[in-house]
Amino acid sequence: MSESAYRRIIRHLEGEVEAGRLRPGDRLPGERRLMQTYEVSRSTVREALRVLDATGVIETRHGDPRGAVIRPFAAESLERPLRRFTEQPGVERLELLQFRLVLEGQVALLATARGDQQDLSRIARAAEGLGELARLDGGDGPEDAAAAPIDLAAEFGRRLRDFHAAVRRASGNHLLRISGEAADGALTDIARRRLSDEPDDLARRQRLARSAADAATLAAVIAAGDPAAARRTATENIYRYYRDRLTESERTALEPLVG
Repeated sequence: MSESAYRRIIRHLEGEVEAGRLRPGDRLPGERRLMQTYEVSRSTVREALRVLDATGVIETRHGDPRGAVIRPFAAESLERPLRRFTEQPGVERLELLQFRLVLEGQVALLATARGDQQDLSRIARAAEGLGELARLDGGDGPEDAAAAPIDLAAEFGRRLRDFHAAVRRASGNHLLRISGEAADGALTDIARRRLSDEPDDLARRQRLARSAADAATLAAVIAAGDPAAARRTATENIYRYYRDRLTESERTALEPLVG
């Protein structure tokens, strides 16, 4: 299959940026010049510019006749294309779980090695948030009966995301943090579905309590200052959460990344 015209433009301009022939702050020619250079229609040029803008390569301003500007690279430039990739239907669960095991394991290691007291407190609070949700779902105490109904799976996803975000922030690695945040939507959706798949309320409460306990354990290991143990704990926690619903081939592919 031949390459589409707009993708050809994208590939060429990205190559010019990678080679240093186009540098941050440089302007691209206007639409008419690009149409002549690539021998394409205005709509094709605009589609190429739209994609380059969405992926952070250029910055376009509506109505500016001077042409788009090449953006300086920033870690945030990865977020939109990564999010689009991880959330598209063709991405397999196995790939997302492999990504999570590798990413969160190394993030936990770095968080342990360099996190300060403020980071540790933030991680502990996020872990306690999961613990509070587990106790609420168990119906302990009169306050729970009076509480407004919540969407448990959605709230679990939000608090789980907060916990992982706190650990990533403590790692001090901007690229790892952005990569994790970009994939959070798809990864959190898998975690929510795993909770919702439980056959009854008791199994759901047990799954939620286990996840809360795992978060508390990881928070304690990070606070104790053992980077290798933190990496091992993070990967074991994630793997155990999904293991009983994985296929044999998925387990075979994931187990080398655990511990």
